[in-house]
Amino acid sequence: MSVVGERVRSAGRPRSMETHQAILQAAMHVLEQGHYRDVSVERIASSAGVGKQTIYRWYDSKADLLLDAFLARYTESLPPMMAGGEPLVNFRAYLHRLVELLPSPAMERGYRALFAEAQFERAFRERVGEFVLQRRRDFARGFVLAAIHKGLIREGVDPDLVVDMILSPIMFKFLATVTPPDQAFVDSVFDTVIAAVAPVKVSAPVKGA
Repeated sequence: MSVVGERVRSAGRPRSMETHQAILQAAMHVLEQGHYRDVSVERIASSAGVGKQTIYRWYDSKADLLLDAFLARYTESLPPMMAGGEPLVNFRAYLHRLVELLPSPAMERGYRALFAEAQFERAFRERVGEFVLQRRRDFARGFVLAAIHKGLIREGVDPDLVVDMILSPIMFKFLATVTPPDQAFVDSVFDTVIAAVAPVKVSAPVKGA
């Protein structure tokens, strides 16, 4: 059973919590040291100083363990929602920060590992979508809704479509190419999409026409 959404099955015992934290840290450490194909529950258990059965008390699979470890490491380090100010300026700054974080070895290997495992099991793919991808989309959607409210994006535009048009090229370039997205790429995608959904300016009639 995965503990995603159920952080520790027995949260009342400090020793169990310490052991669980050691397992999460060991999982990311092992992933950072090499390729995903070399990561095993045995190596993680050895690095954490526990037996394999201790890990299997919390997790059904290596994939579920890595998902939890990835979330524990990076949920706090992801760019936070920026309150107030100009929503499109904040959205661009959020994306700039995101592409600074993506190329880090653990972030890149973590993403690739999760997506690799997601190809083989629908239930796990749904968990990755809920706990990793949807969180990022929710951040982005907040900026888009604020921009619509301020009249910076046309009313009636689907905010989820705007989010997809901006995030999809960034994540595709990150996962499917050898050149990670940079701030210049973000600006190109962002400016193109925002120009397409900006309010239509009505030209004043020409005198004498």
